[in-house]
Amino acid sequence: MIEHPVVLNPEGHFPGLIVVDHAGTDLPERFGDLGLDTHWQQTHHFCDLWIDDVAHRLAEVLDAPVILGTVSRLVIDLNRWLEDPRSIPMQVDGIPVAGNIAMSETERQARRDAIFWPYHRRLTDLWTGIADRHSDPVFLALHSCTRVFDGRHRPWDCGTIWNESPRFSDALLRQLGRESDLILGDNQPYSGRNGIYTIDRHTHGTGHLACGLEISNDLLEKSDDRAAWSDRLGSALSALVGEGVAP
Repeated sequence: MIEHPVVLNPEGHFPGLIVVDHAGTDLPERFGDLGLDTHWQQTHHFCDLWIDDVAHRLAEVLDAPVILGTVSRLVIDLNRWLEDPRSIPMQVDGIPVAGNIAMSETERQARRDAIFWPYHRRLTDLWTGIADRHSDPVFLALHSCTRVFDGRHRPWDCGTIWNESPRFSDALLRQLGRESDLILGDNQPYSGRNGIYTIDRHTHGTGHLACGLEISNDLLEKSDDRAAWSDRLGSALSALVGEGVAP
């Protein structure tokens, strides 16, 4: 039976929450076959490649609460508004997702009820508890992305995503920028200024420190690389909460 979502260290001592919307590749049998060749499961369309390993390691390094979505975003995307046509994708790279095309509204609602809403309810509960325990908690939405998208090479090794306030993003980039070999992006390669579902849903208007972080997945292919990124992020986040994030 699929466990969704997966929560690590719900009572962890780190004053914040690490959120991984696209951690998994699970395909619940009750929703049928997507109709895609199996090779798609090794692509960034199916999930954020290797980011689940980084998140598991961070949970240990920081003793941090972590929540992971375990169902493939091709079933339903946990980081999209339900009205967004990409919430349940109809195609990937021009290839039709046959199992999603002919769905009835009842079938779409079944995916929301079984996957989307349980994830966000659990996230709300976790975040509420963390915000009750800590005066200035941080909310980090962790992702990986592909280096080449729509034929364009992306120079950024990692980049933040933010909408309401750059406060947490600025502080995190300053910490990561101490390693001069990293090419960092501020709202790159994706901008959050038009809205970011998970971050906005759970933090908008609260004044809490929140941003996303995209790591280029070609830097995560090896286990040693994933361990290095976990250590790098762990050090940066520990420094930020230890010193207090500058306004």
